[in-house]
Amino acid sequence: MDCAPASGTQRQNYFSIDDILMSSEKISCQFQNSVHGLGYLDVACGKRDISEGTKMDLPLWLATVLAAHPGRRFANVEITKPYREVYRQILKADATVVDLRKLGPYYYAMGQQLLVFDSNESIFIARSLVQTFSDRFRKIMDWSTNSMKADCMQHKEKLDEVERKLFLLGQQSLHNQIKWESGDSHKIRASEMIVRHRKRKREEQS
Repeated sequence: MDCAPASGTQRQNYFSIDDILMSSEKISCQFQNSVHGLGYLDVACGKRDISEGTKMDLPLWLATVLAAHPGRRFANVEITKPYREVYRQILKADATVVDLRKLGPYYYAMGQQLLVFDSNESIFIARSLVQTFSDRFRKIMDWSTNSMKADCMQHKEKLDEVERKLFLLGQQSLHNQIKWESGDSHKIRASEMIVRHRKRKREEQS
């Protein structure tokens, strides 16, 4: 079986912990055909081969190999709950109040990978991802630039990994602005090496 990435899939960065964790997320698959030699994937069956119609949860990277090849697809993928119509409607109503991390720590990245399976819902998932990010972006930046307040820090716990990085960037910008306004960013300070050298000289002279 050819295990090359399917056309249109996004290659993962194997030096990225985030990509490794995201691609290890489990997704439900049903085999369309019998597959020889992969019975070990289903520990419960104890068979050498996988029978047609077998359902099992597989990591995303493996599901992509088995289910995202047009014309030689071995399995169908079931769209996971956070990306189904019910959840898309909740996000459409008011995405800013949703605890996105509960839906998945890599919500956007996982959703993007689901698009390669060419599901009937793919176009709706894609639209939902864009709209959700757009609706939440301004709120995230508002929370991050008011991060001195305890309630804003609580919002961070509801963000997926992409949003958390944006939140931290906003925090850093806030801190840089505060330093600039106070004039602290323009102060020249001695390097740590010079400070240690002077301290050692004082100790030798005393």
